[in-house]
Amino acid sequence: MSFRQFLSSYRIPILIILLLGLGLRVTLAVRFPQFAFDQTRYTAPAVNMLAGHGFTSATGEPYLQTEHAVPLYPLFIAAVYAVFGEHNRAVLIAQSLIDLMTCLLVAFVSFNLAPDPLRRRAAILSLVIYGCLSWFTLIWTSYVLAETLALFFTMLAVALGIMALKGSRWWWPAAGATCGLALLTRADSVLLVLAFVLILVFQIVREPTGAKAANLVLFCLAILLVLAPWVARNYVAFQEFQPLASEYGFDRDGYMPAGYLWWIRTWMIDETNFAVFKPAFVPGSHSFDPNELPDSVFDSAEERSQVSQMFSEYDRLGHFTPEMSGKFRTIANERIKRAPLRFLIWLPVQRATSVWLTGFATHNRFHRFLRMLLVLPILIGGTVGLVFLVRTQPFAQLLLLVVLTRTIFLAYHYAPESRYIVEAYPAMIAAGGVTGALLWRYLDRVWVKRFAGG
Repeated sequence: MSFRQFLSSYRIPILIILLLGLGLRVTLAVRFPQFAFDQTRYTAPAVNMLAGHGFTSATGEPYLQTEHAVPLYPLFIAAVYAVFGEHNRAVLIAQSLIDLMTCLLVAFVSFNLAPDPLRRRAAILSLVIYGCLSWFTLIWTSYVLAETLALFFTMLAVALGIMALKGSRWWWPAAGATCGLALLTRADSVLLVLAFVLILVFQIVREPTGAKAANLVLFCLAILLVLAPWVARNYVAFQEFQPLASEYGFDRDGYMPAGYLWWIRTWMIDETNFAVFKPAFVPGSHSFDPNELPDSVFDSAEERSQVSQMFSEYDRLGHFTPEMSGKFRTIANERIKRAPLRFLIWLPVQRATSVWLTGFATHNRFHRFLRMLLVLPILIGGTVGLVFLVRTQPFAQLLLLVVLTRTIFLAYHYAPESRYIVEAYPAMIAAGGVTGALLWRYLDRVWVKRFAGG
């Protein structure tokens, strides 16, 4: 059975699942729309483009061009605004429809990942899980943020990668072009590109032929072609090479105290104390009190005193200076020297655990427990499925690389924000569909034996 035949044979149950998923998403969009403080970095360029001011986040003259964000999601918002007016609920409903297509892509990946006897069940289960039960991806359809679009392009690229791994070389440029679109949606999709490059390199190592090398070249060329207009625009506008977006998402005159972020990296493990980022990302903000940090953040009373003094200086000036950033870097380097294993191993393990298991809910014990209860079946099922298939199934190897590259990156990133792991969920759900199909078949056989025996 092909996937097309599967869709045709089970169109009624598939349609019911999709309608239930759409109902959940539209209800969230209409009744419970969410506001994110950084959504204006996408909506402002959309409004400005429709007004003829170009790609800029400026709210008034002069409309200076920026590259603070990659352009595809603002273009998507602008397209919705052009048809329905400046109504964010229309954007959320459009995202809901796109997420339904992601549901089908997850089912397609799970269908191809599973052994022949399990394909139908794996596809149905993954469709149900992603469509109706994966709260951690579904919730982002209610935000005017790029996550939903990034999920779609991630899974479309994986689906095209599966087609390419089946043996047709010309699917690789299609996968590359889709990865390029993912990069123009969220810059961290470079991790998706890395996963594809690694699987192609592994193929070359296993079978060093010109055909395998050509696959890698075609894939990379397609990415470059998709990025070319954006890169050219940035070069013309700013006379510099800028392939994605400006670092930290700032406008061109923004200053980021990198030493301060380096200090945060030496102790941050989850989102509990994320207010510590506001002084850096929102200069002049006084909403963070360093005295609220727990003693575990500091190695000594003297270190706490040094940090408090620098925050007092920040409060006086209203912004960080390079000298203050340098002092934070010195404290960070001293902390690393005192406990290198903490910095290199223990903190990354805690961050990876946080983004998968607890994430944004760590400030509330009940929410933390509920999130863990809901996410553990996805993690366990996905892990078992990948372990079961990865040795013999190149599709599983691609999915594993998609999950690992993002997990390892966030483990060592200074901001372990749970929203950045969502692009790995569809891969885990697709693999978990195979695990669920195995369990389903086992329970079927047990039931039949008992019924026959009775």
